[in-house]
Amino acid sequence: MSGLAWLSLAACTGQLALAGLALARVGRSPLALPLSLLSIALSTWNFANFAYAVSGEEGWRLVTLAAKLMAAPCAMHFILAFIGQRRRFAVGIYSTYALFGVLAAVALSALGSKWLAERASSPFFAHLTLALDTLLLGAGWGLLLLHLRRAPGLNERIRTGLLLLGLVLLVALPGTDQMAELGLNVPRLGTLGTLLGLPVMATVALRFHLFGQDLSSGAALYAVTLAVVGVLAYLIVFRLFAAEQSALVVGTAAITFSLLAAARRGVSAFVLQRERLERLATLGRFSAQMAHDLKNPIAALKGAAQFLKEEHAQGRPWDDKGDFLDLLLDQVERLDRVVSTYQRLGRVEPLPRPLDINQLARDVLSLQAFTGYPHVKLERVLADGLPMCAGDYDLLANALENLVRNACEAMPQGGTLTVRTQREAVDDGAGVVLSVEDTGEGMDARTRERAFDEFFTTKASGSGLGLAFVRRVVEAHGGAVSLTSREGRGTIVHLRLPAQAAPEGTPAPGEGAPWPSR
Repeated sequence: MSGLAWLSLAACTGQLALAGLALARVGRSPLALPLSLLSIALSTWNFANFAYAVSGEEGWRLVTLAAKLMAAPCAMHFILAFIGQRRRFAVGIYSTYALFGVLAAVALSALGSKWLAERASSPFFAHLTLALDTLLLGAGWGLLLLHLRRAPGLNERIRTGLLLLGLVLLVALPGTDQMAELGLNVPRLGTLGTLLGLPVMATVALRFHLFGQDLSSGAALYAVTLAVVGVLAYLIVFRLFAAEQSALVVGTAAITFSLLAAARRGVSAFVLQRERLERLATLGRFSAQMAHDLKNPIAALKGAAQFLKEEHAQGRPWDDKGDFLDLLLDQVERLDRVVSTYQRLGRVEPLPRPLDINQLARDVLSLQAFTGYPHVKLERVLADGLPMCAGDYDLLANALENLVRNACEAMPQGGTLTVRTQREAVDDGAGVVLSVEDTGEGMDARTRERAFDEFFTTKASGSGLGLAFVRRVVEAHGGAVSLTSREGRGTIVHLRLPAQAAPEGTPAPGEGAPWPSR
């Protein structure tokens, strides 16, 4: 075999390993799916190049064309996910996948049709696909360069720069092979580019935590081992079915799917153990908080019951012990309220009552233990004359406490925490906005896009339920939550609640069960 064939085989092995690492994080990181799809497309491109170099069958050139076509939308999907614009441009992502998927299907369909093969191999089709590739990838490079210019943190700038370099090597350089086939005087750098881009992408994934801080060297070694085994299986199938191209394509496809399934299962095992420990820790903290909330009323019940038992043992009458009986009933009711509150916190079922947002903010801030954040300066900017809202005091207070705690944790070196209220005019009447502002570390684009997702957290001891819980509470009240943040400039979370006329004869704001903190 030629040196180019060996390089193609090595690049195929590396791309399969990268795909295995990325597949383990699908569903947990928005970057994982597009990177795994991109790696699969590039591994297919490299193996097809190897097969063409060894066999000389023209059909493999059509496979390389189809794989190269699918690499472009995968790269664009990855870029949009990286800069935090995946949801905003979701329609554009689906459209590019559809367009390039149709072109790739035409190229693959040409394997069984001479008429289609002639058209898929024509200069017009090659110029069309090259132009579409260039336009799409050019837009992607522009977005990455803009993100690089705006990124305030050094790590994010390094991460963005490495990704830009890696994607140019992986996706742009294979275009030189297509140009050479069109008769242009350019060197064929595609195979070399996909090989050199691998260590760049691996560095970003492992050293700069592209998928979060949960990919170990053991997981990477497992993925590489599987990739090597897979390529060896490719070679065996290629040797057995070298003269039967259709059987060869089916065989390599079956090996690829089996390999990726094994990689996802195996690499996920390295990650799931850590996630299981984190969720157990979260459950432990939740249980400790519940035990704290139940301990006081239980202690009061025990003390009153022991006193009455002692009085009864000594034969004393209970005629003057009505206060203790009232205490027993009060504590039983208190326990019932605490349990009911935890049930509502889990189901987010608001019990609307007249609510003064300013008073709620004062109550929450007065109960915060700021001794753990001595350098945090608290400011209250509460507007006068706000309309009353119909809301659940317990749920909204718990949501506000989550935001205040997050803001304090975002300022480990100190800063200013501002809780602000104001009136806002909405389409169907007046509304109230409760804002929590900090001057802390801020969020990058990827974190900002997923901030309200369930179980998403950037904290080593976080549960990923705080902001998701806040969103559910506010939406259950008919309101909305918005977040603005810039790295190094802090974060602002706005809670918008509709103002509603409270029914007469309902309890005063803040009345009811004490709410548990999270």
